Amino acid sequence: MSKNLKIAKSRVTELTAQDWFRVALTKGYPMAIWRLPNSEASHAVIQVEHEEDSSLDELENAPTGFLVNAFENHHPATPKLIRGDITISWNGDQVERGHVEISPVISDDQIDRIKDDEKVKLPTKDVSPSHPDFEQIVTRAISEINRGTFSKVVLSRFEDERLPEGFDLIRFFLHCGETYKNAFTYIVSTNEDGVWLGATPETLLSFDNKGVFKTVSLAGTQRLDDKSLADIAWTQKEIEEQAMVSRYVIDCFKKIRLREYEENGPKTVKAGNLAHLKTEYAVHTEGLAIDDLSSIMMHLLHPTSAVCGMPLQPALNFIKEVEGYERGLYAGFLGPVNFNNLTHLFVNLRCMQIINDQKIRLYAGAGITADSDPNKEFVETQLKMNTLKNLLFK
Repeated sequence: MSKNLKIAKSRVTELTAQDWFRVALTKGYPMAIWRLPNSEASHAVIQVEHEEDSSLDELENAPTGFLVNAFENHHPATPKLIRGDITISWNGDQVERGHVEISPVISDDQIDRIKDDEKVKLPTKDVSPSHPDFEQIVTRAISEINRGTFSKVVLSRFEDERLPEGFDLIRFFLHCGETYKNAFTYIVSTNEDGVWLGATPETLLSFDNKGVFKTVSLAGTQRLDDKSLADIAWTQKEIEEQAMVSRYVIDCFKKIRLREYEENGPKTVKAGNLAHLKTEYAVHTEGLAIDDLSSIMMHLLHPTSAVCGMPLQPALNFIKEVEGYERGLYAGFLGPVNFNNLTHLFVNLRCMQIINDQKIRLYAGAGITADSDPNKEFVETQLKMNTLKNLLFK
């Protein structure tokens, strides 16, 4: 974190972490809460202005905060930044002991104004009431693949469910983090996008203060149940699907003539009750003549082959033609930027959107290739939706 972005350690407020979360959700202040994979620490940022900054185009010198970018925003990506005007951190489920800090640029008058603000309606966004039959559009996609229109396309669908009685957003976030320790769990609330929650397994990119840039290719899905990772056997279709995502990442490196990178994988990894194939890429940027690698790769990578297809443009055109709804934050990306010396952005998978105080929407997709079976792809989306659904209704 650069010296001009440090949060003052001495400024605190008498409001508790729960008080601030309630203020942000009921009074329309942008907020994000998250837990990184395999971490016991949770963090939150709250911005004391109602509108997010959508002019961010460089990660390296961005203010401390949390980025949000919708699926449709790409080439270039146009992420919104939720600034860390107020930051909160705690360990485990001890949110009541969360440590609250206020940025030195925020005045006492601003804090008093926030407390006195009128409540607003919970941020929501208009959404499509339905979408086409998933298996039918998968069948269409296979026909287009056989014609040579594209080699892979990722198609998605959603399901609407009633919110369980007594649903508590913060407690559900904590439950997700404890259940899916190797996932990135989050809540994000903005006035434009509404309220979303997810437990995603896929990194878009990360960059730390040691100058190490990382990204991954992730594809292939199998139910894990009681099997060990060593017992998972992958089909040719799944291996090829993952290889396509890897080729997409390497093609992005080639576009900027980057040859010095480490490749590790593919290997089988666990994400909740599912297994995936994953390859990791690392670039040690010290000595490279590329000062803004993270920013460049953010624009090149999104949307990855894992959420769109190959080649990108014909796959994207087909998605727009047949899906029948805007994905919004689903299959976009989000995550902390310049927070504790780390930027870590994730592809927004295994997620749900709160439509109103009674209804949620769950999203999932599947990669379609020439060897796809429409019914099996539908089942795969069900398995992915169950990541959150099983916790909501157990």
